[in-house]
Amino acid sequence: MAAENFELREEVKRGSDKYFLHTTFHRDGNRVNTRYYKDGKCFNTEERSFESGAVSEDQAVSLAKSFHNKNRDNFALLLDTREKLRDSQRSSEHIKMARALYLKNLFAEAIEEAGIAIDKGEEGAEPYKIIADAYFGLERLEEAMDAVDKGLALTDGYPDLYNLRGKIYYRRDQCRSAMEAFNKAIELNCYYGEPYLNILRTYARNSLIKQDYELSRDMKKGFENYLDKAASLNPGFNAGAAGAIKKMNREEDFEGILEQLKVDRSKPAHRDVDDTVVSLYITILRSGTDIEEEEIDHYLKRIEKLINQNPNYPDLFNSLGVLYVAKSRIIMDKASEAFSHALEINTDYEKAKRNIRLSENERQGIFILLKALLD
Repeated sequence: MAAENFELREEVKRGSDKYFLHTTFHRDGNRVNTRYYKDGKCFNTEERSFESGAVSEDQAVSLAKSFHNKNRDNFALLLDTREKLRDSQRSSEHIKMARALYLKNLFAEAIEEAGIAIDKGEEGAEPYKIIADAYFGLERLEEAMDAVDKGLALTDGYPDLYNLRGKIYYRRDQCRSAMEAFNKAIELNCYYGEPYLNILRTYARNSLIKQDYELSRDMKKGFENYLDKAASLNPGFNAGAAGAIKKMNREEDFEGILEQLKVDRSKPAHRDVDDTVVSLYITILRSGTDIEEEEIDHYLKRIEKLINQNPNYPDLFNSLGVLYVAKSRIIMDKASEAFSHALEINTDYEKAKRNIRLSENERQGIFILLKALLD
């Protein structure tokens, strides 16, 4: 079968819910993507690109099958773990599940799960942040703003919530209020890259709709400062893109600026961190001690790359520490296997017997620590 025509289709059923996965290999662009559907609507897409000429036709088909199977298995893992946690009384587990569902763009399910966390006694702002994000994804702005307000009433110093508040105002064409919210997010965390991009969008949008005169006048002196900061904090924002936007600003091509800023420069660092840590947490909840070393190494490489791009982002270093603990759990498993082999060779080897007992205690301790770190 020619790679140009290669595709896979598969249905995943859980209770009364039916999900459909469709994976297609595209020779044009040397990429493969999996689209997820529910009720006939695509709600998520995963994509992977191959180096041009790096793989043969047969290898490309094999890689596409592997990509499809991995996406299917990860998605099934998410659904199965949600079912497993249904009766859990730990609000933290429902929050992690809600975040995982949100990251798959299952917004209604994320809202339900975050609501369960609140019902189970969660007192922090995190479930309201997830609810607000999900309602924003559904374009239900009133409910999103209500959840933002509830979250900020609990934790006022939450930059993500102020950034989201600004995005809601932006959607409503309330540019002055949007700008104030984005600046508040930056005031709380000056290394948070996304609000700088949102400020650029707000300047350009305001100049088009002429919503606030003072904001339009401020754009002349403030725009390029925010642009330089956005370029330094958003790794996908290369010098060429920044230069093109500067030129558009000087030519007052505000529609061009907005079009340029529509381009997905890179997945925001905080979303990649969420995706990585939540995926690890779901794996542990579902699989217990069966954590694959290859998967941990993949996460480690991803986080290390993000740290190189975002050296001032504290959550990245925190996540790196969590992953090293997960890695140490695997190393302890290997240590226990080595002691067991020693005992198989010499059943009277007292030191090996002692080391097995000690290492088993340590293994259990690391596993408990890992779950606590991810709580």
